[in-house]
Amino acid sequence: MSPPQPFTVITRVPIPASLPPAKVIAGLQTYEALITPNPYLERFERRPVQVEEVANDPFFLSDGKNLQAFVVYDRVPIIPGVGSWATKEVAVPCIFQSVEYGVRCCAHAQGGVTVRSSYEVRRRGEIRDGPELEVGPGDGDYELVDISNVECSALVRPFVKTRLASGHQVLLRQVIADLVQQPAEPQSGNTHTPSTRQ
Repeated sequence: MSPPQPFTVITRVPIPASLPPAKVIAGLQTYEALITPNPYLERFERRPVQVEEVANDPFFLSDGKNLQAFVVYDRVPIIPGVGSWATKEVAVPCIFQSVEYGVRCCAHAQGGVTVRSSYEVRRRGEIRDGPELEVGPGDGDYELVDISNVECSALVRPFVKTRLASGHQVLLRQVIADLVQQPAEPQSGNTHTPSTRQ
């Protein structure tokens, strides 16, 4: 197998003016908001964070908090369009960390693919790299930006790059759509703890 070939994919979607940036950050920091929109998701489970997973990984900085680890089980089509019999369950261990602007996530997929993503709420134009943001009526001054650094072999790089860019675009749009659909939080000071799907 060829040595890992790192590359970066930047994805961005506008945040509607009606959706406060703080609500987007709070939603991201539940971590489930980034797990459940996955179209291949079968289930996910919490798991303990192993010290060796984060101790020597410079991606997890000391400015972060609330490390949580999961195993996400995807049901991936092997032969698209022929039904559930032509699928394979894939387990993806991942670790999340809350940071000031959102969330960091490191996922280790099969085939030696490692994805380190930073999902951040930023003022529009603050992150200059990546594709041009398509802004429409009702969009505000903020955007949800995903900066993913990927390591994989040169053999699978074209496939991974294409799938990651399109998949994360769909993911970010769904995260925003789900947050827009959430009812306004009561002003009583009560907090809501999201349930974990098992």
